[in-house]
Amino acid sequence: MKRVQTVLGVAMLFTSALWADEVADRAAVDATISALSISPSRPELFTAGFPNAAELRRFLTQSLDLSAIQTGAGTLVISREPMGEATWYPALPAPILPRFVTRSVTFISRDTAIVVATYDQQSVLFVVKNESSRWRIASFRVLPEARVLPEAQTKAVP
Repeated sequence: MKRVQTVLGVAMLFTSALWADEVADRAAVDATISALSISPSRPELFTAGFPNAAELRRFLTQSLDLSAIQTGAGTLVISREPMGEATWYPALPAPILPRFVTRSVTFISRDTAIVVATYDQQSVLFVVKNESSRWRIASFRVLPEARVLPEAQTKAVP
């Protein structure tokens, strides 16, 4: 009986240690994907042989509409009358730029994970690898949008 308790105790400690590593790894993977939103050109976010740099750059530039960003401080209108009033009209706030939001992280091995994320309502897939204790992006793909079939195509043929 004592031996069973010892084995179960060791197993529980080992399981909790593995779970703690997975939680820390998930947080590190999420931090890597979030860092991509802030600075997509940082080379330390990618593996040495990252093959999708051009595709990622094209995806980010076509998703971002730079014409919508205004940097003005506003408009000051001064009336022409003596002792007239000055009215300040503030500029519209800059739009919130899209960012990568992690939806799911699936570990397929100790050092490789598949991440599904969204960016400006578009789903993307990352393969992330752990290289020298840092999670780095190894691959990037834009997932095709799900299409809803018309009702006539979804019915079974008798």
